[in-house]
Amino acid sequence: MLYLDHNATTYMLPEVKEFMINLIHGGNNASSVHSNGRNARRLIEHARGQVAKAVGIDINSRQYQIVFTSSGTESNNLIMSNYYDGEIFISAVEHLSIFEHLKYASNIKIIKVDNNGIVDLADLERLLGASSNSKKLVSVMLANNESGVIQNIQKIAEIAHKYQAIVHSDCVQAFGKIRVNIKELAVDFITLSAHKIGGGQGSSALIGESKYILKPLIIGGGQEKNIRSGTENIASIAAFGLAAEIADSELLNRYKKMKGLQTLLEQSLYKYKNIEIVAQSLQRLPNTSLIIIPGTEAQVKLIAFDLCGILVSSGSACSSGKVGASHVLASMGVSDKDARSSIRVSFGYDNKVEEVITFIQAFEQIYSQEII
Repeated sequence: MLYLDHNATTYMLPEVKEFMINLIHGGNNASSVHSNGRNARRLIEHARGQVAKAVGIDINSRQYQIVFTSSGTESNNLIMSNYYDGEIFISAVEHLSIFEHLKYASNIKIIKVDNNGIVDLADLERLLGASSNSKKLVSVMLANNESGVIQNIQKIAEIAHKYQAIVHSDCVQAFGKIRVNIKELAVDFITLSAHKIGGGQGSSALIGESKYILKPLIIGGGQEKNIRSGTENIASIAAFGLAAEIADSELLNRYKKMKGLQTLLEQSLYKYKNIEIVAQSLQRLPNTSLIIIPGTEAQVKLIAFDLCGILVSSGSACSSGKVGASHVLASMGVSDKDARSSIRVSFGYDNKVEEVITFIQAFEQIYSQEII
C-alpha cells in the first residue's frame, strides 16, 4: 500500500522503533526509588532535554517547562481548561481539540480568517481590544492540519501580548516539517506530538514558560511537576525524545525532499482546470496538498484510491473515521459541496518520486472516468 496520509500519523523511524522495543518490559516506573525507577527517571529527563533542544530552549535554564502528556489533544485540553475562568480567543481553523471547546465554554471568541485561512489580524486586535477580562488566552495553530497553511504567529503574538494575553500555538502538524522555535515564535506555550515526527503514539508535550502555573486535568500522584499525574509512558516518552532529536537534525533535508514531492504533485495537476489546490500561492507545509475536485464525493474517491492501493484522506475528515463538513474550509468561504469533494495528500520523510508518479497515474485513471 502507498501511504500518503502522514498528517494523520507517520511511520515510526526504524531506530526509534528498535529503541522503544528495547524499553518495553516490566519494572520501569519513574516514581520508584530503586535502580529501575531511577533509570526510568533518567530516560524521561533525557527525552525532556532532547525535545527542549529541538524547539530551541535550554531545559536547564528553568525558564520553560515541558509536560509530557498522552496526546496533542490532551495537551491542548490542558491549556484550554486553564483559561475557562478567563477569556479565550481561537482562530476559526483550529484543530478540533481546540475548536470543540466552543460546545463546553461560553467564554470563547472566534477570530476570523480570510479565504486562504490566514488569521485576520485586525479582527484579533478588535476582539482583544473589546475584552475587559484580565485573564486572556489566544490559541492559533502554527500550521493547519488540513490545508498546511502557515500562520504569522510572531505577529499574532505581538498583538496578543499588547493586550496582556497569553499565547498558545498548536505546533503538532508543523514540528518536524518546518522550524519550530518557541523563542522565535514569541509564544508562551506550544503543543507537540511524537507520532507526527516518527515517534510512537501515546506521547505528546505541552511546553510553556514556567512562570505560568497550570492546574492539572489529571490529579493523582503528582507526576510531571504536579501538572499531569499518572505513571509515565516511559518507552513512548523516551522514543519521543529520540524522534525529536532526529527530526531536528534532519529538518532541512526532510523539508527539501517533501517540498520537491509536493511541487511535482501539484504541477502534475495543473492540466485539470476544474481542480483547485487550497491556498496554493501561500506559505504552506512542504508536504501538504488539499485538493478540491468539484462535483465529486471525497468518500467515494477515497475508496477508489484505496482499491488502487493508495491511502489518502478527506480534507473534511473530522474525527473517528467520519467524513463530514470541514469547519476549516467553511470558515474560508468554501461551499459545503466543495468541501465534501476535497482530498488531502500529505507526504512523509520516506516517500519517493516514484510514489508521486504512482499517485498521479491513479488520479488520472479515477477521475477520467467521471469528471475530467
